[in-house]
Amino acid sequence: GWAAAAADPPSGRAVARQRQREEVQPPRQQSPDGGDDEDAGMHPNAVMLTNGAMEAYNESIPNNIPPEKRLPLVKEKLDRFLESFDEKVQILDLKSGGAIIRDRKMFTMRYSCVFRESGAKLKGTVHKRFYFDAPANRPTYCLDFETHDSLVTATPGTPPDGKLGVRDPRTEHLAVLYEARAGKITRMWVRQDTERLGLDPTAGEGVLTRTEAFKAFEAKITELKGNLNDRIFHNYHETPTIG
Repeated sequence: GWAAAAADPPSGRAVARQRQREEVQPPRQQSPDGGDDEDAGMHPNAVMLTNGAMEAYNESIPNNIPPEKRLPLVKEKLDRFLESFDEKVQILDLKSGGAIIRDRKMFTMRYSCVFRESGAKLKGTVHKRFYFDAPANRPTYCLDFETHDSLVTATPGTPPDGKLGVRDPRTEHLAVLYEARAGKITRMWVRQDTERLGLDPTAGEGVLTRTEAFKAFEAKITELKGNLNDRIFHNYHETPTIG
């Protein structure tokens, strides 16, 4: 546990709520005839969807309760998490372009294992974020620098549900590009944050945009015909924690 409760950072839920308040709301989008398109404007953007997913991811499930009580909690958490993601969601390796998770079935299996096996200490933290906005009916993107603590996944080479064995709990430092279309996260491109750019409080926007990591993601967004000009940066190391 932490040394003093007063020093605790805000809960994942509180942080998610705060971020949704301080970040971009979806723009009022216009239909081609120039009038407001209510349907287009109603879709949550990449910021809202990634915040919602991380809020669900960080819901703590106790380890020391009987399986008949615990497994329904895991299922409810998984269902809340999956709400943010498209039916054809994929996780792709940024460098190779290869599919790490190729479809919704594998995605569901992976996170049922993560939530069941990681237990109460599983925590995802977003340290820094670039948000790339877009006009009506175009995908929006978030590039997040994340740390995942106490993450448990299936043994490599076995099914992602972990039924044939799991790895020891570990900490992962990742940079993840999220694509959101029509109110769901459709694809994610992942790169290990080997340089620990997320953890470095001094690595602000100017430093990050000059890195090889950022340039690789920028090239991917360009390839996807995303909008690099409408960019908003947040460094959460600079956000005072109240708790």
